[in-house]
Amino acid sequence: MVIYLPQWILLLLLFISCDNDEISEPKNSSILEKNIVQIARSENIPSIYISINSGKESVNFSYYNPNVDKQLIYGIGSTTKLLSAVLVFRLIEDNKLSLEDAITNFLDSKNSIVGLENVSIRNLLNHTSGLSDYSQNPLWIERVINGNPPKTYEDKIALVDDELLNMGSFNYSNTNYLLLEKAVESVTNKSYKEAFEAFYTQLGLDGIKMGNMDTSLQAFFAQTEEVSINSSNWKEYHGFAGSAYIIPEQLNEFMKLLFIEKSILENKTIDLITDWIPMDSFEIPIGAGLISEYGNGIMNLNYKGEKYIGHIGGTLKYQSFLFYDMNNQISITVVTNCAGSHYNQAFFQLIIPEILDWI
Repeated sequence: MVIYLPQWILLLLLFISCDNDEISEPKNSSILEKNIVQIARSENIPSIYISINSGKESVNFSYYNPNVDKQLIYGIGSTTKLLSAVLVFRLIEDNKLSLEDAITNFLDSKNSIVGLENVSIRNLLNHTSGLSDYSQNPLWIERVINGNPPKTYEDKIALVDDELLNMGSFNYSNTNYLLLEKAVESVTNKSYKEAFEAFYTQLGLDGIKMGNMDTSLQAFFAQTEEVSINSSNWKEYHGFAGSAYIIPEQLNEFMKLLFIEKSILENKTIDLITDWIPMDSFEIPIGAGLISEYGNGIMNLNYKGEKYIGHIGGTLKYQSFLFYDMNNQISITVVTNCAGSHYNQAFFQLIIPEILDWI
């Protein structure tokens, strides 16, 4: 029997480490690649893609276990929230949405959640709405295990508590981004998938897709180093907040356009995205550092005095690390097609520190 866990539990397993030196000519990328391959082999990592971009220099390489198919497309889990937030902020720049808009302005059906009329777009983006997470509802877990997962918006919102809890305080919830989907659909007159993919296609990033359920993509799950399960046929139903699939080169291009070239959003909008609030009890230790602040669809990682902004993601099949070094203007993209305690540890405790220590 396969047991599906909520994304927030998976996120708690993630560990990272980093350094703040600039990429410079004496840095030998072949040494980094050699070290990463050694780790990947020792930890039985199936596939991994790595890209480091300073705007002037770029280091890109991948590793594929000889016993698995070459991986060209990866799921990114909750890192999708950053991509979704950027779309929302483009709509804000276009005066189609406002951070202070009540989400009920964009909902067709009558809701039974007490106080929902007080929840704004901002509350949804930064997880301060007080809405419970539908993917933590025991009925959701039971239905997924039984092969009858909630698929529609109506099915998922029915699993949300009728009352808000601690509105104004940080509480990571996939329900927030489920509701943002409805706001985007309302102002674009498109399905969320259509609006999302049209936006990224216009940016020249047509390799960023929403909701790809193609089971031909190989993935693996391991709670311990002794046993690795082929999870390729597992289907995940976390909602759009965790269901973007990407060509990794394009995910790195997205970071370049957003933070280095600044051609997607205006500087003042980036300031709004990075309006930090404390994550309270959801703080994520990252080696010697800590993710302790959340913006509007983005995380703030402080490590040894260096500041990184971006997002981490994890599902039962994939893991992703997408961050930007503000001081040194370096973007880092790392994706892999494995999950579970063993692979989470290998990815975030061994591979990511190796990369960040090299920078």
